[in-house]
Amino acid sequence: MAENSKQIKLADRRHPYYEDNVDMWEMYYDAVKGGDNFVNDSYLFSHMLEDEDSYDDRLSRAYYLNFCETVVNIYNFYIFRENIERPPDQRLIDFRKNANGRGDHISKVIRDIGYWSLVYGVVHVLVDVPRVGNGKRISRRDAKKKGIHPYCKLIYPTRLVDWSVDDVGKFNWVLIKEDYFDDSDPFKERSTYKHYRLITKEMWRVEDEDGNLVKYPDGSPAEGENKLGIVPVITVYHRESDKDKIGESLLKDIVYVNRAIMNWCSCIDEQIERHTFSQLVVPDAGELAEAQETGDDPLYKIGTSTIWTFPANANHPPRFISPDTTNIRTIWNLILDHAKEIFRMAGLLGSTGDLYVSRSGRAAQIGFQGVNAALAEKASTYQMCENEISKLVLMYLDEDVESYEEVKYPSTFDVASLSEEIDSLFRVMEKNFSATLNKMIQKNIARRAVPLAPESIRKQIEDEIDSSSGVVEQTKRERKGSTEDGNPNTNLGETFRSYEDVYREEVQHRTSEKEQE
Repeated sequence: MAENSKQIKLADRRHPYYEDNVDMWEMYYDAVKGGDNFVNDSYLFSHMLEDEDSYDDRLSRAYYLNFCETVVNIYNFYIFRENIERPPDQRLIDFRKNANGRGDHISKVIRDIGYWSLVYGVVHVLVDVPRVGNGKRISRRDAKKKGIHPYCKLIYPTRLVDWSVDDVGKFNWVLIKEDYFDDSDPFKERSTYKHYRLITKEMWRVEDEDGNLVKYPDGSPAEGENKLGIVPVITVYHRESDKDKIGESLLKDIVYVNRAIMNWCSCIDEQIERHTFSQLVVPDAGELAEAQETGDDPLYKIGTSTIWTFPANANHPPRFISPDTTNIRTIWNLILDHAKEIFRMAGLLGSTGDLYVSRSGRAAQIGFQGVNAALAEKASTYQMCENEISKLVLMYLDEDVESYEEVKYPSTFDVASLSEEIDSLFRVMEKNFSATLNKMIQKNIARRAVPLAPESIRKQIEDEIDSSSGVVEQTKRERKGSTEDGNPNTNLGETFRSYEDVYREEVQHRTSEKEQE
């Protein structure tokens, strides 16, 4: 038994699931960061028709259309544009204003947590107090008097290197890898260290890479008692997997499609680089080669600013030939279609039918329901995260957790229909059934358009609406020879045209022009 329980350094511990997933997490990070993180030889592949120098040249010109970051940002955009209901709680005022100890409001902190949970599939949040609290529970009075406030810290899965869970999935202990910079003295060279923070239900301690207990600059040891009785770490998933504390990323399939798009764009770039200019073809009965043997270089002289002759009996005059663009067009079609597939895989389009054709009202409604469900699921995760964090903060403040009123995030999202609804409402207002009705509609539109506006701004907007006449004048728009009432900026019918549709229309237009000539 003694041999099996041999003590090891914390720096040497790694969970098997960590070892299995760390490379994939790093790829997800590179994909959303873009730039040099993704545009490098790890993700841009060489093809069979190039040598090493040609590949290096192509890599130097490569660029990355970062859809991975886009789809993640879209989720947060729609969730945080809606109103989040936070019941007033005097005990949490200071924490909500400075949730991470760096001056960021709780909304921004939750936004960041949600962002990285989408990227990695899972992140963790440590709720702690500054060192002067020694890990002890503090009262709200002491927090006010001494300026000690709990804070939360985002822990990437690449930083949670080992852990243990009980039968219901709660942490028994966690081991967090941290970077420590010793640079308080500007006259000394900066030193960088790896620290390993162990938190159990009973205690916490910090060791260095050699297994020695870390000491703070004042000489006090970095260890203490955990009087909460629980590990104050919350796990936030994008989607849970069958492995403890390992999630499923939103990018698990998207990142490979985005990588393919980058490689295809690079192939198009190479074709353009090699074949941008048309090639001049001139008749030659051997005179050009003979002139070159005498020391002349007629091919160097031939150009649009040079006078030159060619055989009078030539069957074909000089002409320019252009490179074939079929391959470029084919690759570009693939890029556009796969970009649309990315949004479908992200849950931001209702079905594959949404990708290529205009949708009927019923199909659009079904598609909206799918997008709404994806956003609502993510919002519920954010809601759970903030509520769990707030409860831990109250525990640190030695406050009653049972009296806490939960924060509520939105459960429905008007993603695509707000502009369409506004257009419909303007059609109603233009009929001018009632000035009072028009003003009520205008107030509703204003509240929907800026849900997070301060109360003073909202009141000013509504006062301006009340002071107006309420009468809405009709606008006219011309389309294909007809004049219609309505919003002149609406062009929804063309929103879902594919590249093939546009190209086909262009070919038909050019054919028609030639026939007219």
